Amino acid sequence: MINVERSKNAPESLNDSPIRQYLDDLSLYKLDQQLPVDQQTLPKPECSKSYRSADLFDAFDSCFFSKCYMTEKPFINSWSMDVEHFLPRNERPDLKYAWENLYPADHDANLLKPDNTPVGGYLDPCDPADDVETEIIYVMDYDGQVIDFEARDPLNTKAKNTALLLRKIHNGSTENHRRKTIELRSAIHKKYVKVLEAITKWQKALLDGDRDKEVKFEKILRGLLSKKSAYTMMMRSSDAVQELPKSFLIEEV
Repeated sequence: MINVERSKNAPESLNDSPIRQYLDDLSLYKLDQQLPVDQQTLPKPECSKSYRSADLFDAFDSCFFSKCYMTEKPFINSWSMDVEHFLPRNERPDLKYAWENLYPADHDANLLKPDNTPVGGYLDPCDPADDVETEIIYVMDYDGQVIDFEARDPLNTKAKNTALLLRKIHNGSTENHRRKTIELRSAIHKKYVKVLEAITKWQKALLDGDRDKEVKFEKILRGLLSKKSAYTMMMRSSDAVQELPKSFLIEEV
């Protein structure tokens, strides 16, 4: 999970007239529900307008780099992903079309996320107050079979809930789920091997005094470790990457 700077301007499609009408009707319905049961007259409003629109996916591509916000699994573009509601629709129907509540998610990850938000909620990667890059400890063993997550502060309920969610999505909570998530763990391990190979080549160039190759593999490593690349935080948390110059993790403009 990486911190994401979401565009302040919502996609225009989320402000269509059917959506505005739905929100108005929902407000009236909430007021109606406060009346005694025998005085309630309004049916629960519905809206069939889809939030899966071109401008929404364009915004996802720009803000989330065509990656699942939970796993950082990469996609050619966001059209291939689910539109996930950070706060579920059953809990907050008024946020069904809210830009700040919509996230791109891998379908399998979306299925594994519980339908109800746990007490205390989750860290929000788009909320500056929630630093998902530092409040979660990312752990990966050397053969890619074990991927784990822990809250850096055991008293941080949001971080604990998020770590448990990430653990479930990456490893499954049942044997069937573990088989289903093995492809994700394998992809993360393959990326890790690629990073290790680039580090080895960069170190060799450094020892050999080969400036051309040193620069070449530094550029390659910067790309592999950038926020635009796949599985950024899993790669950045590895011991080998932690030993690199900190400048390798600074995003290039």
